[in-house]
Amino acid sequence: MTKFLKFLKSLTERGYATEVEKAKAVEMLKALDGEDQAEVAEAAEAVADLPETAEEAEAQADEDDADGDAVEKGIKALFAREGKRLEKSLKGDLATYMAEQKELMASKAGAYHPDVQAKRKELNSTLRKTVSGIVAGDLSLIKEMTSDDTGSPYAGYTVDSELSAEIRHLMTEYGVARREMESVQLTKGSYKVNDLVTDVTVYWVDEGAVVNSTQAVLGQETLTLKKLGAIVTMTSELLEDTEIDLISFMASRVAEGFARAEDQAFFTGTGSAAFGGFTGLLSASGVNEVTLAGTTFASMKAEDLIDMVDKTPSGALGNAKYYLHRTIMSVVRKLREDAVTAADGAGAFIYQAPSQSGPATIWGYPTVLVEAMPGIADTAVDTSFVLFGDLRKACIFGYKGALKVKRFDAGEVRNVADNADINLLTTDREAIRWTQRVGYITVIPSAVTKLTTAAS
Repeated sequence: MTKFLKFLKSLTERGYATEVEKAKAVEMLKALDGEDQAEVAEAAEAVADLPETAEEAEAQADEDDADGDAVEKGIKALFAREGKRLEKSLKGDLATYMAEQKELMASKAGAYHPDVQAKRKELNSTLRKTVSGIVAGDLSLIKEMTSDDTGSPYAGYTVDSELSAEIRHLMTEYGVARREMESVQLTKGSYKVNDLVTDVTVYWVDEGAVVNSTQAVLGQETLTLKKLGAIVTMTSELLEDTEIDLISFMASRVAEGFARAEDQAFFTGTGSAAFGGFTGLLSASGVNEVTLAGTTFASMKAEDLIDMVDKTPSGALGNAKYYLHRTIMSVVRKLREDAVTAADGAGAFIYQAPSQSGPATIWGYPTVLVEAMPGIADTAVDTSFVLFGDLRKACIFGYKGALKVKRFDAGEVRNVADNADINLLTTDREAIRWTQRVGYITVIPSAVTKLTTAAS
């Protein structure tokens, strides 16, 4: 079987088989059984159809090539005819499509769309009225963030310019309490702190004498967090139409407001609800005190400020600073130390301006301006107005998480006048609520000293 297949393969590859070779192939085929004959029958028939000489095989190959060329030419001709027909058809379809698109663009899109045309007319009318107002000097027609020219108090037109997207306001630096006090992030609503109420006492003991006992008395203070909050409502038109990022702007204003409230409560708080129930350092018990000879802030002398340093324990001097309002600083900058031997009869200024080598100082100690502390206009008898010491040792500032923000488009909120509710759903408004929880306690009040005017 294998020998027969090799024989047939050699003849097929050669391309022709002589009469003798074809007869031999027939004899070898007959020698096989019926199953093997069926398997090689196709190959044997192919050999039987081979030319008997090499010349005949070559001539047949040339004829096959000619037939192939004819077929290829026929196919090309067919495709050429069909291609022209398809090209003509496609051009017609494309022209129709483009005409339809132009019609759509002219009637339903771009500057020709009915909605756009109405908007253009409205803008042109607004522009004419605005220009007329400018020429006539009627500034009532030019108001920021308004919507129509008939309503009150929202009458007027928005001036379209780069500067109209800017809200000018004064930035005041608050957050001194958060920055200067020992800051602790809490996981719960309160925080207990141990402090030393009575220190141990040591004794000199003679030889063989009894050694006296002593005891350290510990106290415990509780820092309780209170909530600061604010809700701002805005109409949907204001949020959608304005060029100003009102949400970011309001967030910055609320954050500054929270920092201001913290400083007011923790420096000047009186324990009332207006300060979240907190008593600030200027009113806290246990804080060291230096009293002026005079009854006004202007009666402060350089010696009073150095007395504050002497009144403060040495353990709190390493990180001690003066804390005061900027207008009180103006008074301090004029104070001089006594110098009887000075040529002009006056000593050097106790205030040193900030330089590349360090911050501004009073008597060599750094200063921190606190906008929430009493200013020169707040002068009164028996009033504390300057602090000196180490706030990190004196106080702990506690907070729980970061500023929380939520946005609402349904529900009711109280209005600014606190005499009615605003329904967000029926008035198409949105409200943004900001909240945070903070608190503070004085742990070692003796680490700071306050300066107070005389009672009378």
